[in-house]
Parts: sequence; C-alpha cells; structure tokens
Amino acid sequence: MLLPEKTNNQTQSDDNLIPLINVVFLMLIFFMVAGQIQRSDPQKISLPDSISELTLQKQKENRVELLVTESGTLYIDGVLIPISELKERLMVHFAQAKEPQHFNVLLKVDANLEVQRLQEILTGIKMAGLLHISLITQKIEA
Repeated sequence: MLLPEKTNNQTQSDDNLIPLINVVFLMLIFFMVAGQIQRSDPQKISLPDSISELTLQKQKENRVELLVTESGTLYIDGVLIPISELKERLMVHFAQAKEPQHFNVLLKVDANLEVQRLQEILTGIKMAGLLHISLITQKIEA
C-alpha cells in the first residue's frame, strides 16, 4: 500500500505553527508569574468611599482581616463567626501574633451597614485590647 507523499506546502504550514505555539506558552507563563492571585472575600460588599491615598503594608502574619456585610454578618480571615465570639477570636489571633505591639485589624465594612452595628463591632475590637484598626475603603476622585 502506497501512502500519499506530503507536499511541500503541507510541511511548511506545520513548521510555521511551532513558533506560534512557543509564543502562546511564553505568554501563558508570563501571565501566571506576573498576575497576582488574591483570596476573594466570602461575601460581596461595597466598600465606603474615600479620597485618602494611604496604603497598608502587606504583613499577613501580624494582622487579622475582619469583614462585615450589610446585614452585620462577621467573617474573620474568611471564617464566619457570631458577634458574641468576636472578642475571644480576636484575642486568640492577638496572642498568636509575632509582634503584638504592631498587630493590626483590617476592617472591611459594607458601606450600607448601620452605624449602630459598626459601633458594636468597634467596641468588641476595643474590648479585645486591640487599638490598631484600619478601615478599608475604595478611593474616589475628589
């Protein structure tokens, strides 16, 4: 049985695909390295607006992230907790901190949360002995 011979055109078109495949793989590697993968919040919230340009340092071991939804649901580092356990959970995180004097609470609060509810949460944070609180906002143009 005789196989049909490849023509010169067919061989050349296959050779032209190799550089294209190489470029696609290089782009894939670039975006994997250059892209920043970040943990998403357990609940979608709309942050309050701010014109401040302050930025937070990325010290993951010396901070705790507290997320509060519009309904008042609390999450500490992505874990749902009841408000009655806020003080105890924060004290545990504080006790495990490497540098307790620089321990920081990052507070992400929904912009539509009632002020009274926010005051209860801030009181719970203060009762745990934590005084460094950073409110996360979204920047708007003044």
